[in-house]
Parts: sequence; C-alpha cells; structure tokens
Amino acid sequence: MNTGYLRIDGSPQTNPKRMHLVVDHVIQHKGDQRLFWDPTNWQPLCPDHHDIVKQQEEHGTLRTGTDVTGRPLDPSHPWNARKA
Repeated sequence: MNTGYLRIDGSPQTNPKRMHLVVDHVIQHKGDQRLFWDPTNWQPLCPDHHDIVKQQEEHGTLRTGTDVTGRPLDPSHPWNARKA
C-alpha cells in the first residue's frame, strides 16, 4: 500500500497534487548540506504528516490533545458535543 494515497487520518487522499510521498529529514538540516544530502537522514512521509505534524514539531507549535486540524481528541470536549 502506498501511503501517499492516504491522508494522515487514514482516509483516501482525493487531491491528486498530494498523492505522493515526501522525503523528510529525520534530523533537521538547517542548511547543513551534509545532513541535507545524507540518505541515512531521509524518511518517506505522506504530505499531510510532513506539512502539518512535522512542521509543527519543528516550530514548537504542535498542539497535544488535538488532531492535525486542531479539533480536540477528547470526545467529551464541548467542541465535539453533538448538537441536538
């Protein structure tokens, strides 16, 4: 199964421009050409994981307790309450 055809939540990717895998750097290269081109520092990621989760981790903005859209994971959170 090619994970580039799935979104981060596991649902099928419908945007043809995002049906690919992205080469991610395990250790941030920060302009270091040795790290940038070192294949042992590469890992394949789906575009959603690379562009959302990985970037939030690197910038220190990853919100714990939420999914990648910012929606709370706790089903009892008021945001997730069903409207009657």
